[in-house]
Amino acid sequence: MNLLDRLGLLVDGIEAVARAAVLGLTLVVLLVMLAQVFFRYVLNSSLQWSEELAVWGMVWMVFVGSVLLVRRSEHISITTLVRLAPLPVRPYLVIFNRAAGLVFLAIVGWYGFEVFGGTFHAKSPSIGLSTRWIKLAIPVGAVLMAVVAVHAIADDLRRLANRDFASFGEVD
Repeated sequence: MNLLDRLGLLVDGIEAVARAAVLGLTLVVLLVMLAQVFFRYVLNSSLQWSEELAVWGMVWMVFVGSVLLVRRSEHISITTLVRLAPLPVRPYLVIFNRAAGLVFLAIVGWYGFEVFGGTFHAKSPSIGLSTRWIKLAIPVGAVLMAVVAVHAIADDLRRLANRDFASFGEVD
């Protein structure tokens, strides 16, 4: 088994964990919000912590869920230039696009760890946890997306080395 295959297995594992985490977080947010509606409109008493917990869950859902989008190249992109390029040029444009995204993820991850490691964290008013834990979603998501992006670039480079231009015909 070569390095690309091993990286592929790691990415498959990351995808499975991300999928389960997003499903779990979606369920938690849904149940918390339903409980809040029930308490507010049926029992005439609101849950103070529900909104905060739902927001925290949604933030984590976005950053972990983005891993799934990177895996399938489903983030918003403008593919006009790539589609207009001749087929032999497309792989280079796709790889450049992925590499630029990887640089962006490295910057986001770096500063995300800086923010997480900083000293300017407050205690959330309702839940009572440090806001450090919601900020951790940024570097965790960036690192996971970067691993997936590295695999995509390596796979693109392999296809390019095999002169498999047809696989770049339909741009994501």
